[in-house]
Amino acid sequence: MLNFNFMESRNDLEPVYSSRSFSPREKCGIFAVYNYRGTDNAALATYLGLMALQHRGQESAGMAFYDEKGIAHIKGMGLVEHTFSNDMLQAIKSDTVLGHVRYSTTGASYLANAQPLLARSVDQSGLALAHNGNLTNTRRLYDRLLGEGHIFHSTSDTEIMLSYLSRFKRQGLLKAVQATMGIVEGAYAAVVLDDTQMAAFRDPNGFRPLVMGRLNGAYIFASETAALDAVGANFIRDLEPGEIIVVSPDGLTSLNVCSGGREDREKTGLSLCIFEYVYFSRPDSVLDGKSVYEVRKKVGSLMAGNISHKLDLIIPSPDSGVTAAIGLAESLKLRLDWAVHRNPYLGRTFIGPSRGEREQAVRLKFNPIKTLVKGKKVAVVDDSLVRGTTARLLSGLLREAGAEEIHLLIASPPYRYPCYYGIDIPLAEDLASTNREIEQLASAIKVDSITFAGLNHLYDALGENKNNLCDACFTGNYPKLVEIRGMVS
Repeated sequence: MLNFNFMESRNDLEPVYSSRSFSPREKCGIFAVYNYRGTDNAALATYLGLMALQHRGQESAGMAFYDEKGIAHIKGMGLVEHTFSNDMLQAIKSDTVLGHVRYSTTGASYLANAQPLLARSVDQSGLALAHNGNLTNTRRLYDRLLGEGHIFHSTSDTEIMLSYLSRFKRQGLLKAVQATMGIVEGAYAAVVLDDTQMAAFRDPNGFRPLVMGRLNGAYIFASETAALDAVGANFIRDLEPGEIIVVSPDGLTSLNVCSGGREDREKTGLSLCIFEYVYFSRPDSVLDGKSVYEVRKKVGSLMAGNISHKLDLIIPSPDSGVTAAIGLAESLKLRLDWAVHRNPYLGRTFIGPSRGEREQAVRLKFNPIKTLVKGKKVAVVDDSLVRGTTARLLSGLLREAGAEEIHLLIASPPYRYPCYYGIDIPLAEDLASTNREIEQLASAIKVDSITFAGLNHLYDALGENKNNLCDACFTGNYPKLVEIRGMVS
């Protein structure tokens, strides 16, 4: 029996499962190439694309591709550059490659859960699947598959999706994806590869981003536009929520499984994760036509109206607070200085498995420049406050460096509620902002004040209807899942 640790269901959502409930996780990254005709090879292009998406997953990396026996894969734990050598990339002759980088949102961090996941049939035909997101009916489907005799090889909800795709694949890849989307629920942006075709698809709410581009005759699917830029691909468009795109030797086919057009679905609820704009996506990416950089900078600018303290200096928290800090400093007409040096050889601190390790990582990662902060009233700008570990230790380092006052400015609202759609922070009591007054929170973090951006600041910066984004981590208002038309499981 696999060690699935199911969490308690809330807000009528099916629970997700996690083997490490106290470690917040990001989402994953997908980069896929179909029918590449460039001077290099598809594996190298995928490698570069995954490197551009490394911020979305640092636990494992993998590629699936065609070889003489069908679909093969290479996977490993750790960073992309540690998983794939140049000799490996040169040995992959396939013009079609499906790549993935992972943080665990459901399932533990070990090699069996690294993606793409691969399934083979009796006839040796195969399917490879890469998935970014979180299914919300995992427990129900897991129990159903166990009852039908399915043997699980991983603890990832991606295997549940792959199981249904394999079950329906004799109907053709398009119909297999369509039938699977009628069964699974929750957040998913995914790409699946069979022996001749590739299909990319997004859940009907559009929780997770997925874009399409072209490069040297190839179709490219990626989690962010920055990955397209990294390989010189031309951006074509975002996949629509509920859309399936199949590319094959015969060309491209598109089907949307949602009822009505985009305008109708905007009324019933599109739900792109607002945290993509706050933190997860790279600032040089464009999501749904909006520059992530410009949105973050605008939020910082809008926050200026909430600042009542006299300040001498704006300090961005490296590197997550940089863009908002630029907007804030410009609006307040204050000096912005990189007064905290960041060690570039350490990864993101909030993914450490224990509190002690996270705190030590912060001390190794950050070091204030004393001549810039001594005797100054400083504002430290960051994009979000999850646990508060980094903020608390950074404020302590600034105190030691001689800062007179430290004011923490967070370019998003308080993160108060767990996410069921791909960010693994399952316990509300593990969040810094839950059930604390702002003054108490400031005291706990050891800063003189904390100012959060309002949710209105985010929507004003986005110029977006609030019904078209998921902001449940800030509000607790979990979106209703959009129904799929005419589906029979």
